[in-house]
Amino acid sequence: MEVRMDAQGRIYLPANIRNAVKHRRFRVVLEDDKIILIPIKPAIEKYYGIVKPRYKTAEEIDEAVKHETEKILREDIY
Repeated sequence: MEVRMDAQGRIYLPANIRNAVKHRRFRVVLEDDKIILIPIKPAIEKYYGIVKPRYKTAEEIDEAVKHETEKILREDIY
């Protein structure tokens, strides 16, 4: 497959390549006479799954919010 670089340095990738790659940001590396695109993953993906969730349901989250809110309000009173 051949692509061309325009006068502004833009390289247009064919749709089948764009659709096959989920990332939209890349680090560009020049290695000898090759241009290498390395996908940049969003920072959040790096940490996904590192901590197990404390709450499993919406009800547990609601209860935790209620508990923490009451705790803060009690501290304000005293």
